[in-house]
Amino acid sequence: MKKNIFLLFILLFLAGCSDGKVRLGGTVTFDDGTPLTSGAVIFATDTFQASGSIGFEGKYTMGSVTINDGLPKGTYKVYIIGASEEISVEDGLETHSLIDPQYDNYSSTPLTCEVPAPKNIFNIIVPKNPTPKMSQ
Repeated sequence: MKKNIFLLFILLFLAGCSDGKVRLGGTVTFDDGTPLTSGAVIFATDTFQASGSIGFEGKYTMGSVTINDGLPKGTYKVYIIGASEEISVEDGLETHSLIDPQYDNYSSTPLTCEVPAPKNIFNIIVPKNPTPKMSQ
């Protein structure tokens, strides 16, 4: 009986151990202070990628396997995908990125984050991509 209790204790201890992931989140805003409310934040290295959907008020939380399960410690390049809108153009609709294009891919983003970040928060500020003027 004592052996069974000991095994149960060990199993509970192992189940409670951290898997080494850090829960991290923050807010994505434009440089004018308004929140970006669409798209996803990507934290990536050459061999790993985690994402967090941007929601209400620009808030996001990172997940590598499931939503909000965090990501391993390390240095990441940070970029945003899917932050776009459909705009009317002469020939129909066109997809327009809401953010400066350098922030929407791994190779050109200037953003990096060292995880764990202070207080496990990484707030992101990105420049807006101006909406193209319709030609008349």
